Amino acid sequence: MLTMMPMDNQDADAEALSLPEDVMRLARWAKRKEARGNCALGPLFVSMHRVRVFRLVIRGCLELLEGGHKFSRTWRDILERHHNVTVGMYTYGECLKPRLLPEGTQIGNYCSIANDFLVLRHNHPTDRISQHPFFSNKSFGLLDRDNIKGSTDNPLAIGHDVWIGARVIVLAKCRRIGDGAVIGAGSVVTRDVEPFTIVAGNPARVLRPRFPEDMANRIAESKWWLRPLSELVENLPAFVHPASLESVARLTARCAGERDARNNP
Repeated sequence: MLTMMPMDNQDADAEALSLPEDVMRLARWAKRKEARGNCALGPLFVSMHRVRVFRLVIRGCLELLEGGHKFSRTWRDILERHHNVTVGMYTYGECLKPRLLPEGTQIGNYCSIANDFLVLRHNHPTDRISQHPFFSNKSFGLLDRDNIKGSTDNPLAIGHDVWIGARVIVLAKCRRIGDGAVIGAGSVVTRDVEPFTIVAGNPARVLRPRFPEDMANRIAESKWWLRPLSELVENLPAFVHPASLESVARLTARCAGERDARNNP
């Protein structure tokens, strides 16, 4: 796989990564991983997952057959079909555990989500005489239906390429975490997080943007996260070193050119 050179040799490293033979080798590796991620037994595993006794076996089989959960399309089908949770490709972490996230949660591609991630979609009703769930939640046995909004009425949407640190809690008033955002470990997120913004704390506050506005806009315009890993390999130098206006401009132009080529064969 890729061996990084010292920081003093970044220019040489970037040039080496541009060699056609290296690009082809890494692209072949990524394509093999992607091809494994959708095995022929996938529909059967999705159907069998409704039976509890099969679940651990299915998880182990998919680890072997589809190259791990970062690449497994079948595991994502299971989450969506049986748990109403959508997780994008290459995203990894506890978000891939069944029943961890509330129904309706959507997570984009290439996200990195650490341990002990907690998403809460509704609060106790503070404007009523009692805040106890006996008087709002049918699962407590007193009511025949809920009389507060459920998880699917207030779903959380997490964009692409988001990094969420360990022990983060997202409360009900946060409905969207934008593309490229960062949430520091131990944060309690009480409101929406803008794209390419770093937040941390309790409650989470903006620390700084990841990039200048013009650079962030160019990255957003590229929509690189909609591409499979095997295609991104061709632009590998742009991803393994700190971003610059020049590298972002090249990436955006290349992505735009490839989109035009697909749309106008």
